[in-house]
Amino acid sequence: MGVLIVCESSFGNTRHVAEAIGAGLARRGHQVELYPVERAPREIPDDVTLLLVGSPTHNMAMTTAETRAKAVAEGAPTAPTIGIHEWIDLVTPRRALLVRTFDTRTTGAFLPSAARDAARALKSNGFHGAKTGQSFQVDPRTTGLADGELQRAHEWGMALADLDPGPARTTPPAT
Repeated sequence: MGVLIVCESSFGNTRHVAEAIGAGLARRGHQVELYPVERAPREIPDDVTLLLVGSPTHNMAMTTAETRAKAVAEGAPTAPTIGIHEWIDLVTPRRALLVRTFDTRTTGAFLPSAARDAARALKSNGFHGAKTGQSFQVDPRTTGLADGELQRAHEWGMALADLDPGPARTTPPAT
């Protein structure tokens, strides 16, 4: 299975989670490519059978230009020029592609999240195989990942390796 991971990260937490997920998949023998959102392809290569999309949660949702600027003002070393939401609007959908979303956040598990929003946006854009995956906790006191979250991300990556993408299908061109 070819895996493409697209992630947005300002403080580095979401990128570290993406790397751990990718390491779990690679450990199980899958080829993994990780792209920061601003360099992510607009066309998903045909050999990709699993797309993972990760974003930090800002104000209980995907980021905006304003929340990315606020993150930098609060000490984030960088902010992507575009966020996951903007990338979803630009990427060409593949209807049958298996897609899972993930996020990092400081809020509880039952509150809105970037992962849920991303899955909805991906479905709206034509990625019918998109589902909400996992949320990974950020410690609000340190702004770093909570203890054990990288291990949990690695284990989730290994579990994702067992997903069956089904027969390879491409979306026919629109008529």
